[in-house]
Amino acid sequence: MSIIDVCVDKLVHAIKNGVVYKQYCTALEEIKAVPGLKEQVDELRKLNYQIQAEGDDINLYDAIDDIDSKMDELCRIPEVNRFLEAELTLCRQLQSIDASIHQGIQLDIPDL
Repeated sequence: MSIIDVCVDKLVHAIKNGVVYKQYCTALEEIKAVPGLKEQVDELRKLNYQIQAEGDDINLYDAIDDIDSKMDELCRIPEVNRFLEAELTLCRQLQSIDASIHQGIQLDIPDL
């Protein structure tokens, strides 16, 4: 096992033992405990992804209106709010780690 593999394993271990990931796991278990709630949240997340990925191929006004109404409905549920906040915090942590790695390594990539 290379030093990079060892360090990656340590990083994964540190993330999994950190507060942010533990809060995410707790929030995930909370929404899974309510029948059908995880599926509703996943549908919302899928719609959000489709809007971002296929923005040119869909009616953005209708899609955003649809996602807003579903978001309003789901965000009235405290477990959903906790999960979405915990997920966002974890994603930001992972983005920060990624950015730190990219800033620390000098790749000669042209601006696009």
